[in-house]
Amino acid sequence: MTRPTLRLAAAAAGTTMAFALAPTAGASPTVDKPEYIVGGSQASNPSVVQLVFTQDGGQYGCTGEVIAAQWVLTARHCTEGSSRMKVYTSNSTTNPGTPVSGDRLVNSPYGDVGLVHLAKPVGVNPMPMANSYTAQRGQTGVISGYGLRANSRQSTGLFKANVTVLGSSTDAYRGRAIHVQGIDGASNHGDSGGPLVINGQIVGVCSTGDTADPGSNIHAGSNYSNITGHRAWIRQTAGV
Repeated sequence: MTRPTLRLAAAAAGTTMAFALAPTAGASPTVDKPEYIVGGSQASNPSVVQLVFTQDGGQYGCTGEVIAAQWVLTARHCTEGSSRMKVYTSNSTTNPGTPVSGDRLVNSPYGDVGLVHLAKPVGVNPMPMANSYTAQRGQTGVISGYGLRANSRQSTGLFKANVTVLGSSTDAYRGRAIHVQGIDGASNHGDSGGPLVINGQIVGVCSTGDTADPGSNIHAGSNYSNITGHRAWIRQTAGV
């Protein structure tokens, strides 16, 4: 069974967002009932940004991370098929601030990794990326992203959670991925493209969840595209 990707539907750029189950690659986004991100804690990191994409007249949101002055790393299932996008660095979903537009979307040929080139620098410090990472069972990391909280409460901004690595897996495009399980919180719809950070470096981006609806399970599993196989492509495309 295909694992669900984890992006969200948005009413309009800069407005309150509601989660929706994203389609598999090549399909149009469909709005579903809200899903909840639970556990974890609120975070402050302007380098982890909120992305709003436009596709087929509708909008959806993902998470991304600034890796260079005008480049954002995210998931390919977020960038693929989109016509426009905006990035917000305020870490707030209720007061997102003034967005910066993306002028180029690039999809990796090696799995669920995408890049967004920005029309101008966003003025935040880039996040470092690992050059190589092999999934090690029992290792811990931190994930982060935007979205609704438990009991239908609207998220006020960016949240993070601790996870443990279970091993290797595959992403939405059958690329190499890192299988993780929540310790005090888990990824869900809307975290697509968000970072998995281990030892202070990005090693993966959020691709799929183990189930379509993890509900309130803070220990739910998910799969983060391992950026190791994309590093040469990222370096060639974004220069980092």
